[in-house]
Amino acid sequence: MKHARSIKELTRGIVMECCIPSQQSTKTPLLFVHGNFCGSWCWRNLLIYFAQRGVSCYAVNFRGHWLSAGHAALGTAITEHYVEDVEQCLAAIGTGVILFGHSMGGIVSQKVAENNPVKSLILVDSAPCREITENCFQPKPEVGDILKDLFKPLSDGTVVMERNRDMIKKILFETGNVSEETLAQATAYLGRESAHVLKNHAFISVDPQKVTCPVYVIGRTGYGNQKNPDLWHALADYYHAADRYISGDIGHCMYMEKNWQHHAARFEKWCFE
Repeated sequence: MKHARSIKELTRGIVMECCIPSQQSTKTPLLFVHGNFCGSWCWRNLLIYFAQRGVSCYAVNFRGHWLSAGHAALGTAITEHYVEDVEQCLAAIGTGVILFGHSMGGIVSQKVAENNPVKSLILVDSAPCREITENCFQPKPEVGDILKDLFKPLSDGTVVMERNRDMIKKILFETGNVSEETLAQATAYLGRESAHVLKNHAFISVDPQKVTCPVYVIGRTGYGNQKNPDLWHALADYYHAADRYISGDIGHCMYMEKNWQHHAARFEKWCFE
């Protein structure tokens, strides 16, 4: 199905990317929320996939990210500001949405769902909330070593990723499952991030009783402690997830990998079946 891509600027310079099908269905719109260093560009596969199926799709760009204004002041941003950015998008869309949150965008989406009515919440390798971080999270030492080399703090209160394709591939993608074109795009497009957000976003508290919509969780095995060995199972349990898919053979950015359509089909089932 044909669709039109457009860029909608909201108040305070927040920009939302829109993919609207030529023949819209009655299916609930989707709003995609990106993670650290990213922007709406990372959702391109899913925006097109769902728009071709008659679903109106939207993707936020947080302040200081990709197409949005505020790059000079990004070092002052906190996670709660990003929650406000998503709430602006909700107001602009003007109807209930299915909310997709990836990585840091996942905790932002959890806070949005805590305080706003959404149809469903899909957490894609999401950052945990404080309750899960403090009780379940156990980072892998080898990952920490890579991040120390990959993340470079700047004097303006932001952090930038080194343009090291090998390290970016190791952190963001499953081994052997990313094309050179996608890897080159990600390496080129990854921007700066607020150091405060990067350090603190996994320590945002969320009341699961206030998240009344169905929650779906996709994530990787591991990253938990001895009591809760799988972080994303613990996150799914916290929200009494309607469904989950936790696997050892997917990468952090699985929706950009070679087999992204496999995950898109799972998301479609969660959204509309």
